[in-house]
Amino acid sequence: MSHFPSFIAAAFLLLLTPGPTNSLVAAGGALDGWRRAWPLLVAELLGYACGIAVLELLVAPFAEAFHPVRFMLQAACALYLAVAAWQIWKSALTQARAVTFRRVFLATLSNPKAAVFVFVILPPRSIGFVALLFPYLTALMALIAIAGSAWMMLGSLVHGNLSERGDLWIRRAGSLALGTFSSLLVMSMAGVW
Repeated sequence: MSHFPSFIAAAFLLLLTPGPTNSLVAAGGALDGWRRAWPLLVAELLGYACGIAVLELLVAPFAEAFHPVRFMLQAACALYLAVAAWQIWKSALTQARAVTFRRVFLATLSNPKAAVFVFVILPPRSIGFVALLFPYLTALMALIAIAGSAWMMLGSLVHGNLSERGDLWIRRAGSLALGTFSSLLVMSMAGVW
C-alpha cells in the first residue's frame, strides 16, 4: 500500500495533462455549458473503464508475447484521432454538433493514457484482481471524474460569452488538438519523437 500515494499523484498528473479526451470535454463545456455537457463525463469514465479493462485483461498478456501488438494499437489510435479531428473540423463548417457522447467515448477508448495506466502507473496484474480493483481502479475512476470535471468547468467558463465566431474557434481548436495528438502518435511510432 506504500505505492498508493505515488500512484495517486502520477495518475492525477497524467489525467490533468492536455490530451484528446480533455480537449473534447473542455470543448463540450465551452460549446454546451456544464448542464448540457455533463454526460460527456460519463462517456469519459466508460471509455477509460473499457479501455483499461481490455488492455489489462486481453492486450497486456498478448503484447508481452507478441510485440507488434503495441504498434498496431498505436496505429489504430492515431487513425481514430485523425478521423475525429477531420469530423470536428468539418462540423465547424456545417454547425453540426461537434462534441458528442460517442465521440468522447471513442476518443477516450483510443486515448494512449489508458495504455500508460496499464503498462506504467497501475501495479502489475500479479498483485491479483481484488487488490488491483480496490483501491487502485476505484481511486482511478474518482480521479478521472475530478480531472474531467475540471476540464469541463474550464471550458464552460467561456460558454456564455461565445459568439458564432467563438464557437467556430473552439471547434477548430479542438480539431487541431486531436490532429496534433494523432501526429505525435505517428511520430512516436516512426521513432521520430
